Amino acid sequence: MRPDEREVAGLTCAQVMHALSDYAEGDVPADLRARIEAHVAGCRQCEQFGAAFTALLAGMRRQLAAPDPVDDDVVARVRRAITASAS
Repeated sequence: MRPDEREVAGLTCAQVMHALSDYAEGDVPADLRARIEAHVAGCRQCEQFGAAFTALLAGMRRQLAAPDPVDDDVVARVRRAITASAS
């Protein structure tokens, strides 16, 4: 175990970091979820990293859910086509 690593709730910081993605996705068993939460509650380093990781994931999810912007030229062509068909 590294000198800056702690063991809290039966998990080391490395074990928590290894399981963090699965935890964030809800893909860990309830008992492991509880141990991760207990570790993070008792380890300032993992608490800070976990908060930053969660914010990063939330931002990525928002960005991935947003549609790609439509090129201005495409919008102009569609508008012209609609106007022409309405005439």
